[in-house]
Amino acid sequence: MIEFILEISFNKKIANLAELFIRKPAIELHFQDPYYEFIAWGDPVYDTDFEERLLIDPDPEFILNNLFGHYYYVLLNKINSEIIIGNSMFSILPLYYHHDSDRIVFSEDAYNLGKHLNQNRISHRFIIETVLFNYPLFNTSILEDIRLLPSNSYLKISGSEINIIKHTNIEEYFSISPKPWRKSLSEVRDIFLETSKKYLPDEKYAHALTGGFDGRTLVSAGLYHKKDFLCYSFGSVSSKDVRIASQLALRAGIPFINIELDEKYVNENSLDCGREFILGSSGSATFARAHYLYAAKRLSSDYKYIITGNFGSEIFRAAHNAGPVISQNLYTLFNSNNPNEGIKTIENSEEFRCLNLSDDKSSWKALKEDILKLPCYNQSYNRLTKNQRFYVFVFEEIFRKYFGAEMVNQFRYIKNRTPFLDIEFLKAIFKTELAGIHSDFFEHNPFKRYKGQVLYANIIRKAYPEFGKMMTDKGYRPNDLINPLGKLNIARGYFKKVIRKPQSEFDPYSVGRAWEYNKDFWLKIPISSDLFDLRKREGTPKEILFKILSLSYIIDSLPRRHEDAKIAE
Repeated sequence: MIEFILEISFNKKIANLAELFIRKPAIELHFQDPYYEFIAWGDPVYDTDFEERLLIDPDPEFILNNLFGHYYYVLLNKINSEIIIGNSMFSILPLYYHHDSDRIVFSEDAYNLGKHLNQNRISHRFIIETVLFNYPLFNTSILEDIRLLPSNSYLKISGSEINIIKHTNIEEYFSISPKPWRKSLSEVRDIFLETSKKYLPDEKYAHALTGGFDGRTLVSAGLYHKKDFLCYSFGSVSSKDVRIASQLALRAGIPFINIELDEKYVNENSLDCGREFILGSSGSATFARAHYLYAAKRLSSDYKYIITGNFGSEIFRAAHNAGPVISQNLYTLFNSNNPNEGIKTIENSEEFRCLNLSDDKSSWKALKEDILKLPCYNQSYNRLTKNQRFYVFVFEEIFRKYFGAEMVNQFRYIKNRTPFLDIEFLKAIFKTELAGIHSDFFEHNPFKRYKGQVLYANIIRKAYPEFGKMMTDKGYRPNDLINPLGKLNIARGYFKKVIRKPQSEFDPYSVGRAWEYNKDFWLKIPISSDLFDLRKREGTPKEILFKILSLSYIIDSLPRRHEDAKIAE
């Protein structure tokens, strides 16, 4: 659906955009006049008058603020042959490129672009960043000579001149004096219900639904707008997410399916989906997330669109846990008093000890220099709070690096629409205390964090009140957030969660079972001693081992890797 390779030769006059594609995606938008030609693919969401307005104002800023969803686009000026190419707001779908003196070549996939260009020089810098932080912090790719377009940017190509232009600085929308959250609820609720409507297809689609707030809120919006959809979850039938989701769907009279990650999935699908997930993410994610791809494939046989709650929790509430999305090492950088303190802590981490830097100290040195440019240390962000500096990185990098790896894989089969990440809604919520950006850094106090959840509850109360009465996976109901006695239930749910013993054997997404079934395959993959130090592999934590094995898999998959691969220095 979105797979493409596009090549622009600097010394060749461009007659039309179709001639640029070596591998052509499914084009969703295409129109032109005597002066301009425009195409977009992926999932552009737009009003009926978008074409007319674009031809009046053929400008990338107009495109990005009036074309919603997740997509790629190219704008050709036929008069001077200037080309603008980019991706949608927040750059969730990645745009990789390689250029030399004669041409520039683009793709959504660094791995396939490398195969096309016969590139196999591994970026040690990419390896270091991915092992330390779960994904690359900056704009490297698995291949040394292929780069990732920076977030919220586009490329302008005039002849052989290439310019990268940043179109949006999200921090410019962070209010200095946000409106009190209690006075903002009704206004922001109504804005969300209005902005979310455009993402809900007119044809039947599938809504992700779990035990939390994000999916429940979006399903409420779908019911409010009288859309035709079913709900789905994936996981074990005994998981709380699946149980609560099925109860919600039953109450609303909505068809529900659970994509069960059972023994059949483990034995027949988990390995192939894991391998495909690694390659499809260009090496920036591991096989442990194979279930996302499996679910997308299953749903794609009947539906073109899924609606998911991606990004909602991060927007509504301050991040407060380190884990797969926000690594402990990333938290360390943003929580340290100075760069030296943060870097020293990372150099003592388990992840760092698994890297071999003896033959390439320059990559680590260059990364340390770039770390100084992060919002936590960059003095140009001085006016922002500690949490807001972190949130610049969340919007610029975490969203596209973590969720983007998942979504670019999904988009090859089905279109994932994410109504929470709407720029008009974000502009509105950033002006109020309801946004997570206006909380303290890694706030843990549930009574300080709950204001973000109050917005969910207010949306649900207006859109589909029945859902407000039903228990969430937090141990309380949405209505508890807006009723005077509800705080008792919130406190009860919080303390139950604190004192509850973790269920180490609970494996709702079958990650552990898939590992046990497939580990003979993964452990046979050659691991480069030039890149990794796994002399004590048996004691390596699984989450680190999964990263190293996934990176080793994509390295081993590169063309002629066994004969002549070189490590970039």
